[in-house]
Amino acid sequence: MFERARNRAIALMVAGAVVTFGAVPVRAQTPFSFTTYENLLRPLNYLRGRANPYVDRKTDFFGGIDAAKAVTFVWAGATWSPKGTLIEDGWRIRFMGAGGLYNYETSAVPGGVNDVNAYSAELLGGYRKTFQDIFGMTVYAGAFVGVFHETQLLNYADPSNPAQGGETGIKGSVELYARVWQHYILTAFANASNVHNKYYVKGTVLRELNEMWGIGGEIATMGDARYSEDRVGLAGTFTWQRKIFALSLGALDNSGRGSGFYTTFSIYSPL
Repeated sequence: MFERARNRAIALMVAGAVVTFGAVPVRAQTPFSFTTYENLLRPLNYLRGRANPYVDRKTDFFGGIDAAKAVTFVWAGATWSPKGTLIEDGWRIRFMGAGGLYNYETSAVPGGVNDVNAYSAELLGGYRKTFQDIFGMTVYAGAFVGVFHETQLLNYADPSNPAQGGETGIKGSVELYARVWQHYILTAFANASNVHNKYYVKGTVLRELNEMWGIGGEIATMGDARYSEDRVGLAGTFTWQRKIFALSLGALDNSGRGSGFYTTFSIYSPL
């Protein structure tokens, strides 16, 4: 139960990268095609078997897409526990990459709207710790710090945009999650970086309806040197074969583009 709650919490927080999908079984059309398929899979299965002691229950993959007013981003990443499994306290290493595009209104470019392609990557190290009997709850806390890089490529040069170009710096992240009253999961997540002065804060309340479905709400605020944005919406999760699919829908208010709506879909898959 606690492992399922932890996984659902991570699926909502890391609203993050991605998941590895297994090959879908297909009916062979000829003996030759089936044999070829087997031969192609053999080295992959061999490598998976060799790596199994280093990844089984020690690694998770996450990913997703965020679509909102004037912005679309995708992300993917993985978390690895060098000692012990992910359900145990200990050190963690996390890598994540993201990319997408957005536009914003400005009088400095033709047409008054500038398009931007943005890419980022991060490598963080941290520690996960369990705290027992905190107001009757078991609280799981994680803290990460590491290197973060972001590049924002503007379609038109805009001296008024302080978040353009490539920059590398430090990023820190804090994560909290807890089960309350047996069927409720609370999560809180915050990160910040000196790269373009980026920040992100999010809180979620989720009620588990059964072992497969959960529903709740979320609130978030985010931004950088160019903009700020506030969000409030509904959140839901679906668990299937140890994979957790999370969907969020809600309203936003963006300092550069006004009010609108957003949709976030993410997947979490432990090994």
